[in-house]
Amino acid sequence: MKRHLIALVGALLAVLAVAAGPAQAQSVQGVEQSAATGQSAESSANSTQVAPSNSNISVRIFSPGDGGNVSQSNNSAAGSVAGNAASTAQGVLQSQGGSGEQAVGQQAETGQHASSNAESKQIKPSNSNISVRIHSPGDDGDVEQSNNSVAGSAAGNLAETEQLAGQQQGGGGKCCHGGGAGVQAVGQKAETGQKAESEATSVQEHASNENIPVRIHSEGDNGSVTQSNNSAAFSFAGNAASTEQAVEQSQADGCGCSGDLVQAVGQKAFTGQIAKSDATSIQKGAKNSNTPVRIFSKGDDGDVDQSNNSLALSKAFNAAQTKQLVGQSQGGGCECDDRKKSDGGAGVQAVGQWADTFQKADSDATSLQFYPSNTNAPVREKSWGGGGSVAQSNNSLAASAALNLARTLQGVRQEQ
Repeated sequence: MKRHLIALVGALLAVLAVAAGPAQAQSVQGVEQSAATGQSAESSANSTQVAPSNSNISVRIFSPGDGGNVSQSNNSAAGSVAGNAASTAQGVLQSQGGSGEQAVGQQAETGQHASSNAESKQIKPSNSNISVRIHSPGDDGDVEQSNNSVAGSAAGNLAETEQLAGQQQGGGGKCCHGGGAGVQAVGQKAETGQKAESEATSVQEHASNENIPVRIHSEGDNGSVTQSNNSAAFSFAGNAASTEQAVEQSQADGCGCSGDLVQAVGQKAFTGQIAKSDATSIQKGAKNSNTPVRIFSKGDDGDVDQSNNSLALSKAFNAAQTKQLVGQSQGGGCECDDRKKSDGGAGVQAVGQWADTFQKADSDATSLQFYPSNTNAPVREKSWGGGGSVAQSNNSLAASAALNLARTLQGVRQEQ
């Protein structure tokens, strides 16, 4: 790196020396560009349920007949998305015949910030199904009860900063005696910064599902029972920044014998990314209960499926790419006689590159269940029949991933 800087300083000194030489008609091209792109996105979603309750109470006394299906649910959902897709591009193309000077200065800054929050809460939802039959034969329908809380959040940035410069010069006369010079200088500076934050929180305090069918001298079958309490949180934060600098320079030999060919390139690129993702899912007192009671009531009980689930998923992702490319070519030789060849020409090429790529990914996932409970307690007294299948489960899952895929590339090609 130190050698590159010394070479670049030497090239600039050569440029100043040429400028102070003998007066000569020259073509001058100068370009200066400055671009700044800034984006900020914020998204917030909140869904809250405090005390919803679902109840179904069916009472039959000397009333034969079938009960219908029962479906009860309490749902809370929140979704939030924040995204940026900035693009900053600078392009320069210069062409000259004869000796001349070409200078390009480019500076580009692209900054993005995305923040997304989603929160879903249920405090005390409850589902109840109570079926009472007294001297009332018949079948009960299926029962489905659920309490769900879901929160999803996503924050993403897709910044792209690009700088391109192309320069071309044709040589002067074959045997001129003046101090003709071809000078090309390019300075590029690019900065791309991204920050993405995503948070998702899902909370259930004490959701409860109950199914209590009671039969007294009431023959018949009970329907299937499905009960569930679910809490889920999803969070994603991602950055995919791309910073690219490319320079292409070509020169034909200057003024034959005494011309100076100077090419100087300075590039500086910085790409920084920070991604943070948090997902939290909490269930405190979820409970599922199935208590069928039969007294002098023949019949079969249906299948029972009960579950309490808490799920949290979090992901933080960075895929930064910093690229610097330089191509330089100069035509050499001298087609004059030996006397003029002794005047001496110099071909100078200098490249200085500085690239820095920084990434930080932080991901947290938390899933908590405190006292979920599944209960199935069938009671039969002088009541012939079969009991259905019973499936019960309590699950808590937390998954977290933090990933960085930084790539820094520097390439130099020189020909003289």
